[in-house]
Amino acid sequence: MIHKDKRRTIYDWANGNFKSLKVVYVDEPIAIGDHYHKNKDEVFFLAVGHIKELVLGDKVKYNIDAPYVINVPKNTYHKFICIPGTIIFGGATERFDPQDEIKKDV
Repeated sequence: MIHKDKRRTIYDWANGNFKSLKVVYVDEPIAIGDHYHKNKDEVFFLAVGHIKELVLGDKVKYNIDAPYVINVPKNTYHKFICIPGTIIFGGATERFDPQDEIKKDV
């Protein structure tokens, strides 16, 4: 949801029971994500920059500019390839657990 007036624009991008919030600043065009989670839902807000490729489940989108919201339910594979300088905010229903970052079977 966007709230806009002459002073500002507010993007209300997440609603949920979050246990973790993060900011990702992209330094180089590498794959972010490239996994799925069994135990948590995530939501991401592309605030600044550009996603060259977004893979979400079995869908692929190309050339996404900010602002953009990405909802990632548990058990959904996700991968973002962004240009340097991109800023993404993220929220998760569970805290980071390296055992719950499951790589996609090749």
